[in-house]
Amino acid sequence: MKLSIIIPVLNEASNLKKLLPGLTQESNEIIIVDGGCTDKSKQISEAFGAKVITAPKSRAKQMNAGAKIAKGDVLFFVHADSIPPNDFYSAIQKNISEETPFGCFRSLFDTKSRFLLINSYFSRFKGMMFRGGGQTLWITKTLFEKLNGYDESLKLMEEYDFIKRATKVADYKVIQKDVLVSPRTYDDNGNFKTQLVYGLIMFGFFRGIHQDKLIKFGKRWLK
Repeated sequence: MKLSIIIPVLNEASNLKKLLPGLTQESNEIIIVDGGCTDKSKQISEAFGAKVITAPKSRAKQMNAGAKIAKGDVLFFVHADSIPPNDFYSAIQKNISEETPFGCFRSLFDTKSRFLLINSYFSRFKGMMFRGGGQTLWITKTLFEKLNGYDESLKLMEEYDFIKRATKVADYKVIQKDVLVSPRTYDDNGNFKTQLVYGLIMFGFFRGIHQDKLIKFGKRWLK
């Protein structure tokens, strides 16, 4: 299995220092997609042997740009503030198949907060309400291209939209190993408030509320 790891970034230098050392195994291809960094994200990435490309500041556009140049037969989308388990490569290789051509890991917030640890617990189950971009996403390049990648018209919820479309044509697997996820948004805004806002945005998105209204709502209540 040739794995291409795609990481969209915007000023993530400190997180890349933690993330990249654990990804350089099995000759994985690492593609950093710079959405306009003004810090040292590029220099840090190149120091770890990653390929750095640029794309417009949009997670969907950045991830699609990375996928377009990827040489691997399997794509692995990772957020800069998430750290996959040490054996992510072998875990994906073991679980990917014609029946389950895409999937994710469980998530575990890097915190002692009981609220967030309970939140993390439910990420082991299948279902859209238990998903999140921080869990990472692995998928065959063939299926990704069949689905035309992420919807670049979306400014938010692009990963939920993609998973929803993918589940219409294939089953997926939640690997029962943890991705360590940063709780920074929860720490900055409070656990209950952040969860409530995220839940309302998800509800509004799937009810067809215009994304600009949802973005405005999110910015009003979250830092």
